[in-house]
Amino acid sequence: MRNSLILTQDCQLFSALQERVQPFDVNVKFCEDAASVKGWMKQFKTSFLFLDLRPSHHSLETDSFIKELSREGTPRPTVITLSDGSLPCQVAGELSLVAAAHLIFDEETSQLNSWDKDARRNFERVMSRDALSEIPQSCTLAGTSQSLTTHQPEFFQVLEDLQRVAHRDVTVLLIGETGTGKTTLARIIHERSKRCDAPFQQLACGALPAEIIESELFGHIRGAFTGAERNKIGRFQAAGKGTLLLDEIDVLDVKQQAKLLKVIETGEYEMVGSTEPMQSDARLITASNINLEDLTGSNRFRSDLYYRLSVLEFRLLPLRERPIDIVPMAVEFVEECCREHEIQIQSIDLEFLHALQSYSWPGNIRELKNHIRRAVLFAENGRLQKSDLSAKVTESPITSTMSDPELCENQTLAEQVADNERELLMQALEANRHNRTRTAQSLGISRVGLYKKMRRLGLLEDSSRGDLKRAS
Repeated sequence: MRNSLILTQDCQLFSALQERVQPFDVNVKFCEDAASVKGWMKQFKTSFLFLDLRPSHHSLETDSFIKELSREGTPRPTVITLSDGSLPCQVAGELSLVAAAHLIFDEETSQLNSWDKDARRNFERVMSRDALSEIPQSCTLAGTSQSLTTHQPEFFQVLEDLQRVAHRDVTVLLIGETGTGKTTLARIIHERSKRCDAPFQQLACGALPAEIIESELFGHIRGAFTGAERNKIGRFQAAGKGTLLLDEIDVLDVKQQAKLLKVIETGEYEMVGSTEPMQSDARLITASNINLEDLTGSNRFRSDLYYRLSVLEFRLLPLRERPIDIVPMAVEFVEECCREHEIQIQSIDLEFLHALQSYSWPGNIRELKNHIRRAVLFAENGRLQKSDLSAKVTESPITSTMSDPELCENQTLAEQVADNERELLMQALEANRHNRTRTAQSLGISRVGLYKKMRRLGLLEDSSRGDLKRAS
């Protein structure tokens, strides 16, 4: 018979657990506090640890104990939560890494059950095992103002390699879908470099009309073109001895690519309208949500520039390929939004967390953050429930509220039109995997027009903010 412990002060729950695990040849020891649990774990091999996390029963001591259990490399029993269907917000992130299964206690029937068939099958599978488990390892790349952490092993090498090159004066290419954290990583690279005290400049090339990109990059002199009434410095000059991030460089035309290659190789450029050479001492980080190698085959991207950039090319995983990171990241966004809006969230429903893990997140980290913000603002009684998430997340990757009379009933016509336009844009973005060039083409509008609509409808974050902000 295998030993297990339950951390609770509720004898009724203890009895319900004994009945629930009886078919699995498990002996349950009653422990009223974390100190007792630790003492038993030191003396005896413990296969399972059941934690009572109901709001009226769990304590700060329990939270502290859970954080201890979540430390990497610590062998521990298989953890199973016992709750009212929710987890304490302050440790929900750790529990997503520690807990192998969840049971819900019905106080009316005094029974422990699972919330659906999948959860029940998972519990039975977990109870059939008998092995100590360890918390998944993590990898963090940290700057001075923010950091990026992953528990997804496939992403470790990227962060480790970026850590090696961050302090070197080399050009870096970041490839990843929209919202995967390219801006955040670029800023972290800057903050870890010797240039950290110098400016960090960024330019979203795709947000600009093609005819003014050169002016933004290199600056222009008075009279260089119609409307150029005074000299203007470009981003290379503004960056000084710091770092310049050029995002969506795939939109540069061949002429602009040639000038960029010249800057990379010699540091020289000319302001628009001038023949006087200027010298750049800025470090360059480039980014794109398109595979640039594919563009070289169609002559849309210079092969010599690509080969120069691809020496240090790093591919960022989309969020759907980092499933283990979704809940810890979401909990962090919950806490961030609560601080920003002075809202208190005490608990998060298991079904809420399950919905997050079941969705494909085509918009990646940015989309997750926006949906979490919405849920926190809609939450009632300090508890995040599945119903606080939009139907887009809970029902299908693409849904529409255009014909929903209940949603339209209390909206003005302008609000309804904006909501409909927002839905159409989101559907188009997702259908084109958030590639903005293809999205604009599919909608029959310019790329700049798409940016303006996205910003007006709240689908584009302020470019001065990173995709992901995580505490160091």
